Amino acid sequence: MVLQYNVADLVNLLAFLGLTIATYTIFYFGKMMNQPRSVSFNLFTLALGINLIGLSHLFRIWLDISTSPLIIITVATGAVFLSTGVIWVFYEKGMEIANLRRREGEIKSVITRLKDKYYQQELSEEDLKNAFSGLLRELAEIEVRLMNHKSKTGKF
Repeated sequence: MVLQYNVADLVNLLAFLGLTIATYTIFYFGKMMNQPRSVSFNLFTLALGINLIGLSHLFRIWLDISTSPLIIITVATGAVFLSTGVIWVFYEKGMEIANLRRREGEIKSVITRLKDKYYQQELSEEDLKNAFSGLLRELAEIEVRLMNHKSKTGKF
């Protein structure tokens, strides 16, 4: 039995390989970004969607009919997982940025109240310095994280 492959089969095979590599790339960078944890469930969902769509390309090589229920179900399931994963990733990053901004505002508010108490002589200079050191360190960390988000996305 001789297997015959045509250009469409080659394209489907390359699409499968490319999407599989994309899946493992997502896993790799997802693991690198979340060092203490493993790959988050939202990135897993995204990668699963991409992998299922890639798998549908592999099925097209072996199945004669391109409208096979197996291909349609695989593509549809992959599209659902892919869409869910993309939305979930953007939602989580948006929530992280919103929480950082909220905490930044809280810290600035506390600093302002501490200054007012110092000016009203309700707080000693030493107590003010002690309180400021921790708050300024946390504020600097938040600003660095916000800048990292800005440099990755190009916007806030």
